[in-house]
Amino acid sequence: MADYTTEQLLSLLERKGGAANLDLTGHDLTGINLSGEALEELLEEIGYPGHGRGPLWFEPWTKGVSLTNAQLRDAQLKMADLRNACLEHADLRHADLSGAFLQDATLENANLQRANLTGAVLSHTILWAGRPTLEGVYLYGAQVEFTPCTRDQFGAGIGEELDRDWLRARESYLVLRHNFLDLGRYTDASWAYRKERRMERAAAFPSAEGDRWVRDELLEAQQAGPSRLPQGVQRALLYARLYLRPQRGVPIKRAVHLGNWLQDASCEYGENPWRLGLWAVGVIFSFALLHLMADLASSTPVSLATAQGPAEVWEYLAFSMQSFASMSVMRAQPVSTFASVLASLEALVGMGILALFMYTLGRRMSGN
Repeated sequence: MADYTTEQLLSLLERKGGAANLDLTGHDLTGINLSGEALEELLEEIGYPGHGRGPLWFEPWTKGVSLTNAQLRDAQLKMADLRNACLEHADLRHADLSGAFLQDATLENANLQRANLTGAVLSHTILWAGRPTLEGVYLYGAQVEFTPCTRDQFGAGIGEELDRDWLRARESYLVLRHNFLDLGRYTDASWAYRKERRMERAAAFPSAEGDRWVRDELLEAQQAGPSRLPQGVQRALLYARLYLRPQRGVPIKRAVHLGNWLQDASCEYGENPWRLGLWAVGVIFSFALLHLMADLASSTPVSLATAQGPAEVWEYLAFSMQSFASMSVMRAQPVSTFASVLASLEALVGMGILALFMYTLGRRMSGN
């Protein structure tokens, strides 16, 4: 049973001179109705004219309950109706707001670190803050629509991610991405999308189950007798074995995990075109080095040459650049099948990187 009814809490707020002087830390306020509609009915009963100071528990700006600077840490607010509430600068750390109704509420600069918002309704709810006030917040199943906030407020991540609940974290980041897109915050939406995909990758190779299996295998190996290999090497080999040959109890989706990893490593799931630029530079220098090493290992040119004889050092890099871009403007030419194969392979890689770069750049410029 809740510690206070709606009437008792409002009366307490009045006696204490407002929420700033009231400490509700750890109190049970499950299902309490502090919505703007409920308060309007109470105001009609007391004959509030709609202007002037009014009761201390009423916020005329939001037309809801005034809980500014309220101390609500660890409070139980499950299924609470807080529509139109003013909770600016409130301390809601570790509070249970699962299933709460927070439509049109104002929580600007409120501290919601590790708060449970599972299944809560946040529509046009103001969450602005200049610090990570939403770090570790639980959002699985929450309805987040047109709710102003930024990615910086989430700090190290949401609660589901910190708890390694990858599938729920993925769904929560999906909700955040749509909310950021609705607000036109495309950079934040890009961050949420990358987080969403990384949660999908983590779920494909569940770390908790994998760690448990590796730990059990190491324990069995130690009981069997001393090993010649260092424990770090044993651990790495066990993870490789687990990845290549999934064991019972560790559901690994290698194709999903590997595909996600490649997309992340190459261009951050199509969100970072500049990373592809680094890959292009690496490919150009790598192929230039291969051509140069092939010629250095022989007394006569076996890779590149010009009409006047062996190619100069800088021409290896120039030839690699023209191969990457599928152009032919240099005087150096391949003089062996090996060199032709390298040039053709580099051209294929270059076309792929350039095409992906244009796609990724267009995606970012259009805000996804």
